[in-house]
Amino acid sequence: MEWLYAKGIPIEAQYLYRKALDLSRKGRYDEALKYFRQSVIIAPGYTKAIFEMGNCFAQMGRYDEAREKYEQALHNKQGTQER
Repeated sequence: MEWLYAKGIPIEAQYLYRKALDLSRKGRYDEALKYFRQSVIIAPGYTKAIFEMGNCFAQMGRYDEAREKYEQALHNKQGTQER
C-alpha cells in the first residue's frame, strides 16, 4: 500500500508543493510553477497546489491564467477529496 499523508494527497505531491511554495515566497514564480505543475500531475485534485499556481500567475501579471487556476481550484474544492 502506498503511504499517503494528509487528506489523501501522496507525500511526493506534498513535497513538490512545499518546494514550490518556498520558491514562490522567494519571488521565483517560474520555478515554483514547475513544481506546482508536477505536484498536480501526481495529485490532480490537489486544490492547494492549483490555487497557488493561480497566485504565481497573478504575481507575474498573467491574470487570465490566474483566473483559470482559481476557477479550477474552486471547482475541485466543491467536489473532491480535499476539504
